[in-house]
Amino acid sequence: MKRRSVLCSGASLIAAGATILNSLPSIAATLSDKSVRFMRAYEVGELGRKNYGLRIVRRPVPDVAAGQVLLRVHATGLNARDLALLRGLRIYGGVHDPTRIPLDDNACEVLALGAGVTDFKIGDRVLCTHFPLWLDGPWDDVTMSGVDFGVNTNGFLAEQVAVPAQGLVRIPREISYQAAATFPNAGLTAWHAVMVAANLQAGETMVTLGTGGVSVFGMQWAKLRGAKVAITSSQDTKLVRMRELGAEITINYRNNPDWHHELLELTQGRGADVVLNTVGIAELERCLLACNSNGRVMVIGANSVTRGKGTATTAEFTGLKVFPRAMIMRGLTIRGIIVGSRQMLADALQAAASAGLLPVIDRVFSFENAREAITYMESGEKIGKIVISI
Repeated sequence: MKRRSVLCSGASLIAAGATILNSLPSIAATLSDKSVRFMRAYEVGELGRKNYGLRIVRRPVPDVAAGQVLLRVHATGLNARDLALLRGLRIYGGVHDPTRIPLDDNACEVLALGAGVTDFKIGDRVLCTHFPLWLDGPWDDVTMSGVDFGVNTNGFLAEQVAVPAQGLVRIPREISYQAAATFPNAGLTAWHAVMVAANLQAGETMVTLGTGGVSVFGMQWAKLRGAKVAITSSQDTKLVRMRELGAEITINYRNNPDWHHELLELTQGRGADVVLNTVGIAELERCLLACNSNGRVMVIGANSVTRGKGTATTAEFTGLKVFPRAMIMRGLTIRGIIVGSRQMLADALQAAASAGLLPVIDRVFSFENAREAITYMESGEKIGKIVISI
């Protein structure tokens, strides 16, 4: 009986070995299957931690659904809204998700196409708009904010992402990946404000606040239109750089807190035809007082970049003393600006390529040094854009 038991056990082992050998091809296939490939990405992490909760993780490469494309991200970048989101300020609504991948700037290469995608091919150099459901025409928050990178959808601080193909725009061959990554947020927002909403004209004067990405892009678009540009900063060294880039008027707002008085003096009392308010409601009154008749104030900024700088409260906003007179007697317009459509992005890219316009990139950080990029942005020392190369 014992001999038969041993023989049976040996037969079982042989059968088990055969089963394992027969299964090796399927195991190898599983290991090589795209569904188990991995990539590196950053997640926003938990709120309230020192230097944010930003963490680098290993995640599966995202699946590509019908109507989507899989992209390799070559470059991304930082904007004020990204810091606000990392701080937990829900400036655009949504619920904090510690596994969310942040950042909406991007410059990418197409790796794979989902079912039904025919307008692009593998290897195409592309950007994805901030709101890929906004293709053209007027903004509709109810329907178009359904995909908002970094808020309710994973962003681009990752090696690969899957996005709706309808939001893609090809990068002109004249523009590098790093330069292109500055367009989806700052470049597009400034284009929308200056070239579309305000419709700045040659010979008019525009003032923009600060030397961040939107302000510097705004100055570049304004010069492309043949307008005169004034720009403010708290540092004289930055103002010297702005004059080198084409600004005719520079004002140190730390030395001149009521900067609009100096602007009026330097424009013979007329003021600005267009104001880019990139810093929030706290500056709205001075923006109004800085305007020429029929001036257009573009309200863009909602949150500060450097820590410790808050925005105005509702009470401060409703307490504006000169608001009615400035609005009525000078016939002013206030317009809120939210990034831009896919068509605007295509127009901005083509305009930059045709004119040889290069974005102002202050510094490029590696993917591994994304936290250092955030620290540098918070320092307030940058001029223009910060790019993260992946």
